[in-house]
This record gives sequence, structure tokens and C-alpha cells, in this order.
Amino acid sequence: MKLSAPLVEVRVPTFNRSGLLRRALESLLAQTWSDWRAIVLDDGNGERTRDVLDDLRDRRLVHRPNAARLGAARNIGQAFSTGSHVGSTHFAVLEDDNFWHREFLARNVGIMNVHDVRIIQSNQWIEEPEARDTPGKISSSTTLGDCHAEGRWRAEQFKVPLLWRLAISNSALFWRIDSRSDLRADDVSDAVLQEWVRAFRIRDDVYFLSEPLGVWRPGAMDSHSSAVGPHWRRFNGFLRREKAIQAMRRAVYRSIDRGSEGPELLSGRFPTPIETREEGVRRTLLGWPAQSRLAWRRRVELFAKSSTLRLSPLALFDALEHELAPLMGVDFGQARRPHRPWRAVLAAQE
Repeated sequence: MKLSAPLVEVRVPTFNRSGLLRRALESLLAQTWSDWRAIVLDDGNGERTRDVLDDLRDRRLVHRPNAARLGAARNIGQAFSTGSHVGSTHFAVLEDDNFWHREFLARNVGIMNVHDVRIIQSNQWIEEPEARDTPGKISSSTTLGDCHAEGRWRAEQFKVPLLWRLAISNSALFWRIDSRSDLRADDVSDAVLQEWVRAFRIRDDVYFLSEPLGVWRPGAMDSHSSAVGPHWRRFNGFLRREKAIQAMRRAVYRSIDRGSEGPELLSGRFPTPIETREEGVRRTLLGWPAQSRLAWRRRVELFAKSSTLRLSPLALFDALEHELAPLMGVDFGQARRPHRPWRAVLAAQE
């Protein structure tokens, strides 16, 4: 399926960040590829968003407020839906705190036409935030520069870096309507884990473009790095997330042909330092197929932490969260949606 001049549908999930949303949409208006339509998926204050769109005065921008608050994960999930709102065949997501270089759409369309791939993942510069709704400093670091070498990747190979890091970034993905991959991942209710699951469910060949075509802004809790918060509920969520990631990593490892682990994990097509790869594999209690480059103390530390995570009983945490909490008079967030999606992810990979 090759289209020389497709209509591109851009989904823009947003929540109460009108200053950053304006910047994102202005980067869209500046695109050299002009045949696009944008659906602004508004999960926050509709009036603020409407004011931004009215001020920009472009009919290609369509405001679609959610009937009820969805939360970050579900709003981003619907941005990766398979159907089109405007009859498009090519799609991209632009999160409201990210923005694109003016050639983003044109370069992706061109690569897709030349290489006939259904998914493209490009690189991004990283922004250093200074305030919540204002631009920050653009650093010289990139989101995925140490992940893949440029070129076409089979799905199984593209997912190998999941053993040591997240291999995609939402606002740098570009895909075609005939993609077989479940990019929506809307059965996962945590936005951080959702991006990992999105990468894990890729089934199509992917073209990785090492050139940064946009800017990614980290949030308080983002998919590329996250910390355990001071509250029990946050730790419980962290535990569930890490167990799910560990399970996905084991599945990725098992997908490698037996006897090929060494050539695959040590491949020069991955720019990631060997030590980083080894740490990622050992964090999942998997065998490293080469002589170790880590100090023995570090190997013991990784084994201890990974074993604790692997053996930690989620049932105990559920009891604390849903049965003991009322007795203790503590709100662990029971009013939130049940954790079934977490269990589904874990059960599917065990």
C-alpha cells in the first residue's frame, strides 16, 4: 500500500496545558506537509482549549472534548485508535507538551513511501522543563539515540531493546491504517506502563529514523524514567508496573531463537552500551550470554532486587489496599478503577 500524498490525521491529547498546547499546535501549523487534519482530544478545561483553537484560526484543527474525564492513559489510548475521524490512512500523535520540527510529517510520509513500512519511529530532542506550562531548555540529549541503528527492523528485533529500556516514544510514532499492531493498548490504565505495552504489542516491521524530528518533554511520571513516590499507593503502582515490565522482558527474551541470544543481545545494530544491556537482562533474572562486564557486587545487587520484585506477592498488596485500608482509616485510592488491566498484562506474559 503506497500513497504518494496521503491525508495525515494527527491526534492531540491534551489536559489543561494551554500554553504548551499552543506551542504544539503552532508546530503543526508550521509543517511543510500541509495535507493534515488534527483532532484535539480534550480531557480538561474545554474553554481554555477552545480559546487556543479560536486564536489559531485554522479549520484543520478540530476540537473534540471528552464527554467525561478519561484520565491520561485512556485519553492517550484513544489517540492511537485504529479508525479515522476524517477518512485518513496515515496517523500520528502529538501530545500537548511535545512539539515537532517543521519537516516531521513530510519526512515520515517520504520514508513510508520509499520503504513501504507500516510504522515509523523517529528520534526526539529532550526538553528540560523549568515551569509547568512554559517552554524549557532544549538539551543535546535525545530520547532514542542509543536504542536502534537507523533502518528497517523486524518486529521481534525492534523489541529486543525492551530488555534494557523503552523502545518507543508516543509523539514520534507514525503509522498507517493497515498496521497490524495494537498501538491503542487501552486495556492498560497506567500511562507509564501503557507505552511499554504499546511497544511490546508491535507486530509490523518498523523503520527507525535516528534524526530527531521533534522535542519530547518529560513529565512528573513519564515512561522513560520514573521514581517511587513517598506514598504507599504510588509504591503499589510502581510495584505492579515493574512486575509487568519484567514479565514483558522475559517474553521478549523467550522470543529470541535458542542459541542466538549472544549474537542478538550483543548486536552492533544497538547503540546501547554493553554494560547497560547486561544490567537490563540481569534485572529480569535472565542469563547473560557473554562474559560479564559488571562488578560482582553489582551482579549480586541486581539479582537481589530482581528476585524481590519477582517474588513480591501482589495479593498481599491488594489486601492492604482494599481490605486493611478502611480499618486503618487510610485512603489508598480505592475509588479508582480496579486493577484488572494490570493482572491481564501480567497473566498474559507469565
